[in-house]
Amino acid sequence: MPRSGILPDSKIDATMTSLSRVDVSFEMRAVRAISRPGPGEQIAPRRHGSARRPLLRAAALLLLPTLGWRGARAAAAEPVRIVFDVFANPPLICGNGTAIDPVKPGLTIEVLRMASRQADIPMTLSRTPWERGLYLIQSGQADAIFASSYVEDRLRYGVYPMKNGHPDTSRKLFDQSYRLYVRAGSDVRWDGKRLTNLHAPVGATPGYAVVPVLRAMGVAVEEEPSHIDNLRKLVAGHLDAYAELDNHVCPLLRANPAEFGNIIELSPPVLTKPYYLMFSKIFYAKTPDIAERFWDAIAVVNGSAAYQDLSHSSKYAD
Repeated sequence: MPRSGILPDSKIDATMTSLSRVDVSFEMRAVRAISRPGPGEQIAPRRHGSARRPLLRAAALLLLPTLGWRGARAAAAEPVRIVFDVFANPPLICGNGTAIDPVKPGLTIEVLRMASRQADIPMTLSRTPWERGLYLIQSGQADAIFASSYVEDRLRYGVYPMKNGHPDTSRKLFDQSYRLYVRAGSDVRWDGKRLTNLHAPVGATPGYAVVPVLRAMGVAVEEEPSHIDNLRKLVAGHLDAYAELDNHVCPLLRANPAEFGNIIELSPPVLTKPYYLMFSKIFYAKTPDIAERFWDAIAVVNGSAAYQDLSHSSKYAD
């Protein structure tokens, strides 16, 4: 742009062209009114100049702030693209696969929908395997993922709600524990610090927060994305223990007593952590206010009577 602040003709032409692609009917009527030849009027050839060009330039300059404002508003109104895992984690996430149960989706989905309304921020929800979800966050193809515990390595591409340099637990989604599962009669021992008498690897889900914790203990970890396959490996003796979120394993044990009735849970938990809606760094850099408002709304919803009533209702009693 020239230093005088006057737009060059090429910029004006580009702006006027863009008007035809935007829903600005009132403004376009004004421009047409300026540029339409009157009765008996002849349009002067361009080489002789145009008496209307100053008027067109003035109209375009008047419209530029309006178009810019509309563009900003449209960007802010784009739904936040949230992804989550394909495995059930009842009552927080109900049902396996990519479908979202329309009647009983899970308490976390209910919280996010309530928070979306509370903050007046539209969102979309879709399910994908956990590791792919993290990839979508890294590449900017998704805006947020749940539920992510605070893992320092994820700070390369993700952002958590923070307060005084630490994760803000007041804006978490929920707390959850990883536990160890072994065969009944196994000599594997866990005292809360050391895992002993292992003769085979410990199973875990790829990308889950418990994996680096186990490896830091010097434990051999075999990663497998299927919870039921991990349990079957444990039963068959291919694993000596399985470290998993209790909400993932307990429903499978209850649903399959004939196959998994010989599996028991060790105490204490390996890890109990708060879990968050983690935004991508790409999204947060562009719209930090939206992420902060969404986290604030989650805190409001979690403390609301409406959510407490829902979480204790018969709908999620089992």
